[in-house]
This record gives sequence, structure tokens and C-alpha cells, in this order.
Amino acid sequence: MPGPAPFADALSRFVFEEAAVRGALVSLDDACRDILACHPYPPALARALAELLAASTLLASTLKFKGALVVQLQGAGPVRLLVVECDADLNLRATAQWNREADILPADAPLALLAGDTARSRLSITLDPKDGGPISQGVVALDATSIATLIEHYLTTSEQIDSRMLLASEAGRIRGLLMQRLPGATATDDATWERASAEIERIGDDNLLAAGGVETLLAGHFPDDDLRLFPSRAARFRCNCSLDRVASVLRMLGRTEVETILAEQGLVGVTCEFCNRPYTFVADEARALFERRGAAEGAPHGGLKH
Repeated sequence: MPGPAPFADALSRFVFEEAAVRGALVSLDDACRDILACHPYPPALARALAELLAASTLLASTLKFKGALVVQLQGAGPVRLLVVECDADLNLRATAQWNREADILPADAPLALLAGDTARSRLSITLDPKDGGPISQGVVALDATSIATLIEHYLTTSEQIDSRMLLASEAGRIRGLLMQRLPGATATDDATWERASAEIERIGDDNLLAAGGVETLLAGHFPDDDLRLFPSRAARFRCNCSLDRVASVLRMLGRTEVETILAEQGLVGVTCEFCNRPYTFVADEARALFERRGAAEGAPHGGLKH
């Protein structure tokens, strides 16, 4: 294997050279803390967001695409909406809407409890190619106690790929491990898969959090396997909101709506729901948006409020 791989705000992929088994490890330290710091999330929601950030990064690493992977929960209980986005460059952002019930839930409350009535709640995973290709979406059943198990079931049933996932969070940081048996595996591959899958149980949350690096963790738990570790990729918090995108939103609202806001408030204020960055347009600036010709069209996929 190559030299030591960093284990902070990075994702590392690896394969078993002698078997059709692959895996990925992700660590989100600064990225997770920065995203959670954007809003005063209750402890249970913060933990769920952290785990979904890691899970989304691991899922994105298995795909060949140029767009974004979006995990979205539409809830009927304490959490009304939860969105986590990860693009092909492992840029991450997240947001959520919740009510007071979420503030009193225990920190380890499962996603089903955050969502409320599971019959009226929905967890979906969407792949948006961003290049004009078709958008694909899968629905994840909220019938497991952990987010890792939810994603495992989704990959096994919807994607037909046997998968094991381990997620561990602590003090605003999150680490995740994904192991998958590739299609077309032989009997020899099956034996490696069974052994590797069982090893995930032995790793557990504590070892995953305590590991000093990717190479150390893999060598300690798979000493007899020939593993090939690929170069790590940086993962980061990056919101794609911008002044131009906000201007596009205001143009879509229309001059009449903007004039109504100006009459009531004297200016137009827009805040990104993901990064909480404020954008302010005084009256002259807001009106000038409708006087410009050839302005770029197209609003962002939600995330802005005024």
C-alpha cells in the first residue's frame, strides 16, 4: 500500500486485490463542525446530520457522475425537512427544519423518531447528473434503528450490492466505513466478503474514531489481506450559493413580489438555508435586477429564503 493516508476531512478508497470486494473510509472533522455550526441544531439532529454527511460522501465515492447526490428526509414529526448534498468533488452542505420536539429528544434518537410518523415520512436518495441526464431517485425505508443499517438495506435491496456500513460520531466529527461485495463474485470472493464483513463488527465505533490513519486502521484489521489503497480525496464544506443565484431567485419571484417586500421592509434580505449567509439588496439594487438585459437565468435548487 502507499504511504500513510490522512484521516481528517478526506475519503480513501481501497480494494482487496484477490477478491471482488471494495471499500472506502471517510473522516469529516472540520467539514462536519463547520456545517453543524451554521445553525443551532438540537443534539439528536446534529448527530443524524453528521452521520448522513459521512454516508453521503461514501455513497458519492462509489458513483461515476459529475453532479450531486442528495439525501432528503421529509418528516411528519420533530424534523420536517433534512437535506444533505455531496457533489462529485466531495463538496458537502446540509440543512434542516425542525420544531421544538426535536430539542428534547435524546442525542441517540433514531432517524425514524426524528421523522415522526414513518407512514407519512420519506427518506430519498437522489442522483442529479447536472449535465442534462436523467435524475434517478430511490426511497429508503425508515425501518431500521441506525442510519448505517438504513443505507445498507437500501444498497442491498435497491442497488443489488451487498454492503456493510459503519458510522461513528463524536464531538462534531464523524468517521465512516463502507465495504461492498462487487457483482459477479466467486466462491473465493464470498469467503473474503464474509470475513471482511464480520471484521466490521469487531472494528466498532470506538476503534473507528480512535484510528490514527487509514493505513493504520486497515493494516490492524486486515493484516493478511493484500489491499490496494488509492490516493485520498479531500472532502470539504462548500456551499454553492452566490449573489448571482440570489439575484436569479428574485427575478423569478417577479417585480411585483419584490416591490411588495420593499414596501414592507425597505430592502430585500435573503439568507441561504444551508450556510446561513445573508444577502441584502437595497431598493435601487433590487429594482436594477429587472432592468438588466441578458441576465443569467436559472435558480438554485432551493435553499434560499427571504
